[in-house]
Amino acid sequence: MKPIALAFTLAVAGCAHAQTTSKVHSPYERYLPQAPPSEMNRFESPAGYSIVSPLGWKAQIGSPEDWMKDNIVDDIVIEGQTSDKWCPTSITVDHLGPGEYRLYDGWLHSTQSLPDGWAHTEFQGQPALKKFYEGSGSHEATRGSYQPWLTQELFLERNGQGFILTFIVKNADRHPYFMQPLPIVEQYFETFRYEPPKK
Repeated sequence: MKPIALAFTLAVAGCAHAQTTSKVHSPYERYLPQAPPSEMNRFESPAGYSIVSPLGWKAQIGSPEDWMKDNIVDDIVIEGQTSDKWCPTSITVDHLGPGEYRLYDGWLHSTQSLPDGWAHTEFQGQPALKKFYEGSGSHEATRGSYQPWLTQELFLERNGQGFILTFIVKNADRHPYFMQPLPIVEQYFETFRYEPPKK
């Protein structure tokens, strides 16, 4: 092979190698849970539902105002260690009130197209609803504002009770970084459990 042809072949091979081994990383990866779920970190609500909290994250029981009880009865809020003041990282489990539960349960059993980005799925072997929004970058902003947060949501029904699991993290500057649901978040969602309190 002539030297010029050899040099060209090596250059192309080098470019191909660089393209296959290089990967764009999000500057917000450190905001995500950094280890798989551990049962040692399970956090329980007195209402009978629980979820594993990422190591080092702060978990607490929320108590919405009385006027919100038709929408949310109570919740678990888990806040990440590292976050952005405009977009805190969190995992939330909302225990739905009667009004909100009827709405989502109706969607769950509907054969029509669902509103607001929700779609049918299966979770822990049962029908559920899922929603994913990757966020929008500043290049899509109008009037100087944009929506930089990724939102991963799941609605499920257990023993006549409705729950929405939500994960939020900053994900966009000029463009979103993560474009698909995050597997580490799905792992934490899978740790959800509900056991009706004994009367």
